[in-house]
Order: sequence, then structure tokens, then C-alpha cells
Amino acid sequence: MKDDMTTPAPVACGVARDVAHDAMAPVAQAAAGDEKLQTWTGETTFVGKPVPRVDAYERVSGTAEYTYEVLLPVMIHAAILRCPHAHAKVKSVDTSTAEKMPGVMGVLTGKSPAANIPWYVPDGPNAAAQSLLFDPHCRYEGDEVAAVAARTPYQARDALKAIKVEYEVLPFVLDESSALKHDAPKLHGSTNVMGEPQVMKRGDVGKGFAEADVVLEQTFTTSVQIHATLETHGSVVRWDGDKLVVWDSTQGVYDGGLFDLARILNLPPTGIRVICKYMGGGFGSKAELGKHTMIAALLARQTAEPVKLMISREESLRAVGNRPEARMTVKAGARKDGTLTALQLTNVTTVGAYYFSESFGF
Repeated sequence: MKDDMTTPAPVACGVARDVAHDAMAPVAQAAAGDEKLQTWTGETTFVGKPVPRVDAYERVSGTAEYTYEVLLPVMIHAAILRCPHAHAKVKSVDTSTAEKMPGVMGVLTGKSPAANIPWYVPDGPNAAAQSLLFDPHCRYEGDEVAAVAARTPYQARDALKAIKVEYEVLPFVLDESSALKHDAPKLHGSTNVMGEPQVMKRGDVGKGFAEADVVLEQTFTTSVQIHATLETHGSVVRWDGDKLVVWDSTQGVYDGGLFDLARILNLPPTGIRVICKYMGGGFGSKAELGKHTMIAALLARQTAEPVKLMISREESLRAVGNRPEARMTVKAGARKDGTLTALQLTNVTTVGAYYFSESFGF
């Protein structure tokens, strides 16, 4: 059987590669003269026996502490203003009214010097950032435009409503076929295809189809999946001098937070502590540093107060990534006796405005 798999993507794609399949060799061979292994009949300590979870009591008793429940003395609260358009450019941001509102302690926008931080760097060598912490070019409904810290979460949300933003609304598309058209609006540079298609090939697929008595082709689609974690994304951040302490709802305190924070803030990793006692669901969406954590860190440094920033349920459905939709076309060749002669898969995925990996985007 000949097979061929090609995976182009309209908005994002990995590096092209060819994969050769070889027969597997035995991992190990017994040396001549080895005695035949005897069946072990001893008593096991753990295998095949119930083992109590070390965190069982805290989970079932309700005493487990999640990031959402972290409360610090004199803690203030932050909220993020997000773009309401699928595609737009920010012409101006006026925070003067918001800054004067009751309880407001700090404001961040794309004009804030501390917020000039590159963001969304995809996998791969020499990959360039696709955006900024607050990018004036908003590429999806939910892109961050500004942030406010205030004494209460309600004051922070009210202050967001007072921020005046002028947008230039731009055209957009919603599916991969539209994104691939030559006249489609471009999100990054001159194309909507990021990177080269992944190609995995074995044998001569054209010859395989020529030898087939029957060739069948069918297209299948999957929809976008939202992670919908029970505990929404969020962080509590406190500066102790030049050292940073972060309580984060994360799937990785090191790769998912600490190392990126150290790199961006130009701090030694030993100067940062990331704490996650319990996490209320992640499913892959909490495996990297989120903008909300960096925004909380900047506002905490600006206000000299601990900052808590938990995103809302609505934001969790708009702005923390997804598993993208896919359009898969399968073409198969077979002889009359049922023998497959060729198999070809072409998969096109849309990973939204910012490409993170082959299976995750924003």
C-alpha cells in the first residue's frame, strides 16, 4: 500500500518533514545460555492494590486551595479591556476618565513603556513574535487593548467601561477556505499560511492510485473546541522587592510560567516563585504563560500592591485559546479484492489569529 499525508494550514502550520517507516527491530535479545525467566509469585506493595491519593482529603472536604481562592492582605484586583471586533486597528486609547474613577490604582495600555513586550512566539527555531502584549493590530474578538487595577473587581470593571477606544474596523474571514483565497484579508504579512506544510510520505501514491480498481474520496470536518475549565484562568502576583511570587492556575509552574517570566522580566529564575497547589482544569489551555499573568505582574509593580487577575467565564470562551477546527480530505485506492493500494490525507486547520502549535491557537 502506498500512503501520503499532507497537512497544510491556512493560518498556521508546522515545519515540513519527511518520515521514513522502517521495520522495528527487537529491543533486546537474550544471550546464549540465559536461564528461562521464572514467574514471580511474591507479594506486591503497590501494583494491583488500591493506593490512597495524598490529596484526597483536601479535594473531597473542600479545603483544597485553588488560585481563584487566594486572598492576600491589601490585595487589589485587575481586569482587561478586550477588542470587541474580529479584526481592527486601535487608533487611540483614552484612559483619562478611568484613571480618575474611585478605587483605580493603575492603568496599562500599548503606550505604557513596561508593556512593550513581544508575544505569541510559535514553536520552532528562529520563530518571530506574532504580536505584542497590547497590540494595536487586533486580530480576533478578545485581543487585549488595556488593563486596569482597582481596589475591588467591580471598580476595575467599571473603569474599563470608561476607557474610550477608537477602532478602525477591518474585514475578516471565519473559515479556512475563505482564508486561503488570494483576496482574503491578511493577518500576518502577505499570507495567511504560516510556515510550510507538514508532509509525511511513504511510497509512490500516484502509482498506488493508478493500480487501484476503485478510488474513493471523502471530506470530514471537526468543529472548534473550547477548553471550558471549571476554574477560569487567573493569577495572583506579589512583588517582594525585586523578587516575584505568583499564584497561578497553571499546568506547569516551570515551563508554563517561571522560565518565561524570568526571560521577559529579565530576572533570574531563582528570583521568581510560581505556586499552584490545585488547578481547576486545564486540558492544554494552561500549559504556557498567559497574558493575564504578565499584566498582573506589571500592574503589581506599578502600584506596589499584590494584584489578583481572574478572567471571567465569557473571557475564557473568547481569549485563552482553543482546539481548532479541521477539514480532512481522505482519498483511498483499492483493488476489487479489498486490498488498499494508496491512501492520502490532506488536513487543513485554522488555529485562529495566532499560531502556537499544530494543535493549539488563539
